[in-house]
Amino acid sequence: MKLTSVSTSVMGAAAAALGIASMVAIAPVNAAEFKLTASSSHPPVVPWVKTIKDFVVPESTKRAKALGHTLKWTEAYAGALYNFKNTLEGIGEGLGDVGWVGSLWEPNKLPLQNATFYMPFVTGNVKLAADIQNAMHDSIPAMKAAFLKHNQVYLGPQTIDDYVLISKTPIKSVADLKGKKFYAPGASAAWLKGTGAIGVNGGLPIYYNGIKTGVTDGAVVPGTGIVPFKLHEAAPYVTKVGLGGGITGALTMNKNTYDKLPKELQKMFHDIGKGYGELVAKRVAGFHAASFKKILPAKGAKVSELPMGEQKKWAAGLPDLAGAWVKQMKAKGLPGEQVMNTYMQKVRAAGEKPIRNWDK
Repeated sequence: MKLTSVSTSVMGAAAAALGIASMVAIAPVNAAEFKLTASSSHPPVVPWVKTIKDFVVPESTKRAKALGHTLKWTEAYAGALYNFKNTLEGIGEGLGDVGWVGSLWEPNKLPLQNATFYMPFVTGNVKLAADIQNAMHDSIPAMKAAFLKHNQVYLGPQTIDDYVLISKTPIKSVADLKGKKFYAPGASAAWLKGTGAIGVNGGLPIYYNGIKTGVTDGAVVPGTGIVPFKLHEAAPYVTKVGLGGGITGALTMNKNTYDKLPKELQKMFHDIGKGYGELVAKRVAGFHAASFKKILPAKGAKVSELPMGEQKKWAAGLPDLAGAWVKQMKAKGLPGEQVMNTYMQKVRAAGEKPIRNWDK
């Protein structure tokens, strides 16, 4: 008996049909396109915004595509949608879907996220602070609840490097602070108590003009904020004083936007948030080191360090900021003592040696 072969055209049609069936089988049934806005009050010259632009946006787009979804981003930085005073409202009200929230300006609305502002002179280890921030958001429900109360979901940490003093005149001792005005955002103004200096609320985008026009004599500023905003041109004396860094913000997502995303994209954004925190910490630490070793001296800034004896004098002269804050949190029914103890214990467990131990 003679065997007849199947025609090429029939085989081709069968193969095509099989391919289509295979594609249907692997395509997500809920594949969709999502239009999102990434936003910030600050420009992408600072690491915590740059990382939104060159990591969060492209990486989420890539990962979403691998999951069968499409993300279409609009990007609005440098105060295009809201200024530094309204980052919490900007994301909460949906002006931006994903963005950086500066908790440092929200001591009343985000009190637990401001914990490290009541614990200066502890550590400038940016990565450690980010790890602790993540751990506290995972283990202390009230921290996540604070963002949920303002219609947003916490995605990842943003911590800052050592705060330093920039000034028009040299600062060689604590006594040199007396009578001077310094920009000191939010709760950081309390760091000047007992020094005779006056704190003025503000944010990096306004410091240059404010110092130039005499509103203040300088600023208490994270080291990484000096070069991007050319603050050394307005206040050329840059003094490391041991204040340390800590928690100053977070990457968050509008809750309404979050709730509309499928579960796999929600999980993806939490993973992206963790990566955001790690990358910001790495960039901040690297830029801080480069700024003080090379960039600032090359640009004519006069970089110095306050003698350790003066640092200890400043730290010891402060009132019990953390103790007073803990009492305030207790009155509000918030676990301030747990946050303080967790932070201080984890800092010491990592081998850091605080100039002042606020929990003792």
